[in-house]
Amino acid sequence: MTIQKQIHKYIEQYDRIIIHRHLRPDMDAIGSQVGLATVLKTNYPEKEIYMVGDVNDMAFRATMDEIGDDRYQDALAIIVDVAVTRLISDDRYCLADKRIIIDHHQNDTDVEDVAIYYKDTGFSSAAEMIVDFVKTCHLDVTPEAATYLYGGMVTDTGRFLYMVDPRRTFSLASYISEKNPDIQSFYDFLYTETLQRRQTKNLFTSFEMTTHGVAYRKNTHALIVESGLDFQAISRGMVNQMAGIKEVPIWANFTEDIDNHVIVGEFRSRGITIVDIAKKYGGGGHNKACGASLKNWQEVDMVLQDLDERAKTHARHS
Repeated sequence: MTIQKQIHKYIEQYDRIIIHRHLRPDMDAIGSQVGLATVLKTNYPEKEIYMVGDVNDMAFRATMDEIGDDRYQDALAIIVDVAVTRLISDDRYCLADKRIIIDHHQNDTDVEDVAIYYKDTGFSSAAEMIVDFVKTCHLDVTPEAATYLYGGMVTDTGRFLYMVDPRRTFSLASYISEKNPDIQSFYDFLYTETLQRRQTKNLFTSFEMTTHGVAYRKNTHALIVESGLDFQAISRGMVNQMAGIKEVPIWANFTEDIDNHVIVGEFRSRGITIVDIAKKYGGGGHNKACGASLKNWQEVDMVLQDLDERAKTHARHS
């Protein structure tokens, strides 16, 4: 029995299913969570299906459910797009009867008592894993579910620029496109913005460079307040302001989070594996797109030293 079929068997056994994903969700986290929940509601209308977690401006049209701890009794918790406890939004998954993890990141899980840990770094997104799951198990997919799943695939591949296995990704994108996702509305949501927001981005166009071509920004809390943007829009939303520059093989965005007393680093590269550096500082992600929460600006400088050394080594062997 395939792992997809094993997950399906658990889903059929439980009358109540609660779906989690990571904190500060990107569109892949939202897309895989909402897409899966919507598929399950369509195919099992008699079951109770809930979604929980924090929200930000990446939620598209989704809203999360407010549920009491009692809903976790005799429930199945499914955690998507994350496998590390400190990054899971809403830690009540531990109250569920069983836990399943579906994730495509490099990190191993530290969640205890997991019934199924479905980790496959060969997928480019968690949404792609869910599409593969629903296809394998022959589940009905509505246009609403397809919109979220397609959206997760689009964003986590950078509009299909960064793919682990292009043949599989495009095959699954074709499959989910047949389910009539509302692509235009999703693209309007994702790629259009107000004039004020576009002008505000001018605050984030400048950057500094290390000796060997690592571009970086340090965004203080004062700058976040001045911009009027939310944290996610700056932390993850501005990192690729430094992308696509020939002389820049690695770029990093560091954003101060005073509420959680950390500095969130987002690291990206072109053709260079850097996830081991993220892991060194307690983070993780993908080989060329990853991040970590750092204690202070001194630790930020340590990360930059490591990234600069990696860029130097890569240049030497190119």
